[in-house]
Amino acid sequence: MKIINSYILKESRGPIVLSVSIFTFIFLLDIIVTMMESIIVKGISVFDVTRLLSFYVPPILTQTLPLGLFVGIMITFSKFTRSSEAIAMNSIGMDIRAILKPILYLGFASMFFILFLQESIIPRSYIKLQYLASKIAYENPVFQLKERTFMNNLENYSLYIDKVGRDKHAKGILIFENDKKSTFPVVLAGHEAYWRDSSIVLEKANFISFDEKGVRKLTGSFEDKRVELQAYFSDLKIKVKETEMMSIATLLQEMKGKTKEEKLIYKVELHRKLALPFSSVMLSVLGVLLSIGHQRSGKKAGILVGILTIFFYISLLNVGIVLANVGKIPILLGVWLPNLLLAALTYRLYLVKKRKGI
Repeated sequence: MKIINSYILKESRGPIVLSVSIFTFIFLLDIIVTMMESIIVKGISVFDVTRLLSFYVPPILTQTLPLGLFVGIMITFSKFTRSSEAIAMNSIGMDIRAILKPILYLGFASMFFILFLQESIIPRSYIKLQYLASKIAYENPVFQLKERTFMNNLENYSLYIDKVGRDKHAKGILIFENDKKSTFPVVLAGHEAYWRDSSIVLEKANFISFDEKGVRKLTGSFEDKRVELQAYFSDLKIKVKETEMMSIATLLQEMKGKTKEEKLIYKVELHRKLALPFSSVMLSVLGVLLSIGHQRSGKKAGILVGILTIFFYISLLNVGIVLANVGKIPILLGVWLPNLLLAALTYRLYLVKKRKGI
């Protein structure tokens, strides 16, 4: 039996790796599109973009690993059914329980690996992601600029840029320098500008200041004018929720001293971190039960049920988390109901296979 168990695990390896890779790529797609814009338009190096993406992978893996495991196992056991290997296993005395044994090992290994990611790798990835994002923002401020958009979230300044070229030089720049002592801002206008560290340098800039009545008071020009924007560029927004990057221990620590309403998002995330690893065990077993059998006619039905299972599980889990976060439903119901339904379906199919044979 050890030889057959090893064979099952060996045959499952390729489809599982492929399935996890595809799901991970799909989840990363939105981030990749954003990064491609940064490479092409804003001059961020491919190396830096690759490093940024690598820090997004661990939290995404916690979601894609159970799904990839499910699809990969379905592919493997569908192959066993087509080639009559499943019948051969049954003929030498292996029942559904014996066939599920190596898959259960795989499911539990996946569960503990996800817990390891959540408790060790993901918090470290978040720290490194923040550091790298801040480093890129400091060395390449263009990364955060948007063409033809007023940026009002800079301290004491409002900024407008018409166009940013591949050489990182901007054209058509307007800067409004706000002063609390004055009603109207000082207007700086430059035809072209470039960045030095986290400052914007306007070449051949003109300025206009106004009195309290809005009448032009003073005009002039500079050969170049340096405007410090460090406070803005050191705060690069990262497309990930902070609570998702916390370990269970950190979530418990963060809840201390908070009100019941403030604790809610931490409690939901805590239950999500426990529910996701558990799903990998159920999905791995379900993948076998939906794909193994004597008759090839049931293959398409099994694949259809598998697709619907993934769709409803993801949809139900996401809706449940959203409703639990706003207090519409209890946390246990919102987060754990999809897993309970998954467990019920898995157990029901197991009883059918055990009674009728594979």
